[in-house]
Amino acid sequence: MKNLLIVSHPHLAMSHIHRPLLDELAELPDSRVHHLESMYPDGEIDLLAEQEACEHAQRLVWQFPLYWHSCPALLKRWQDDVLCPGWAYGRRQQLAGKTLWLVVSMATASRQYGTLDAAALAAILRPFQLTAEGLGMRWQPPLIMDIQPDTPQGDQAGAQLAQLQGFIARYREGLTAAWL
Repeated sequence: MKNLLIVSHPHLAMSHIHRPLLDELAELPDSRVHHLESMYPDGEIDLLAEQEACEHAQRLVWQFPLYWHSCPALLKRWQDDVLCPGWAYGRRQQLAGKTLWLVVSMATASRQYGTLDAAALAAILRPFQLTAEGLGMRWQPPLIMDIQPDTPQGDQAGAQLAQLQGFIARYREGLTAAWL
């Protein structure tokens, strides 16, 4: 398996971004999706199954909406449980040499966070980069979708759909790219 997509979104069925992303990429070869909230509704992560899946992947993708400057709680729990000493770091570094890529949405960024320039966004995502580096992984710059809900003119729904379709194309291209 080339890509393991670790997706965390507590309300995926209602998502106007992440649900269409997964629908469009479901048939992508060499990729496997783990939607954490569907797989672990009780929050109890199958540590061994997740570690085994990670070992078989060349690239880990963490896909999530940005929630208060971080990822959703279950992805954080996944990190705390799966990336344990003696497996991810320390004696063994099972993820060393693999690539970590973030695919992040910020559907309400302008309202929730104020104006975010590239430097501010890089600072918010820096802990993820440090995690990758600490595990001996290669860091791939994140793919970020910032849908502005208050498009001032024109067809807002049409503009958002075009933006989403462009994002899906960039995501698909990234998953099939040879930058492993």
